Amino acid sequence: MLHVDPNIFWTVVNLLILFILLRIFLFKPVLGMIEKRKAAIEGTLSDADQKNAAAQALKQQYESSLKDAKQESFQIVSDAKDRAQVQYNQIIDKANADASQIVRQANAAAEADREKILKDAQSELASVALAAASKLLGTTVDAKANKAMLDAFLAEAGDAK
Repeated sequence: MLHVDPNIFWTVVNLLILFILLRIFLFKPVLGMIEKRKAAIEGTLSDADQKNAAAQALKQQYESSLKDAKQESFQIVSDAKDRAQVQYNQIIDKANADASQIVRQANAAAEADREKILKDAQSELASVALAAASKLLGTTVDAKANKAMLDAFLAEAGDAK
């Protein structure tokens, strides 16, 4: 027959009491700490996700601002080039106008010099012609009358050209 030892009964009771005590004093606090730790980790992960999403949004905003700044800088450079080209054209136009004014003045001065030289040459030629006529005739003729005749002749000869 089967013989049951009375110590087994007390061993089982002791094990049950030990299990209940462990469950009350060890498992519940440990499970509570595990739950608190789990909740803290989930909160930290949730907070990290929120911060990551905020960082991504901020990154997008900065990238957009950077893109706008690049476009604005390209626009500023383009505007500066356009203004520089306009200013360059104005300077070139002014320089061309000044150069043509200088050429006109030089041409006018040259024409005035030519006219003066021509008049001086005519005057000199008249003096030489009068001197030559005086020598040929051997007499002095009225210098004023001879000069008037010579000027009329030279004027007539100048118009014939």
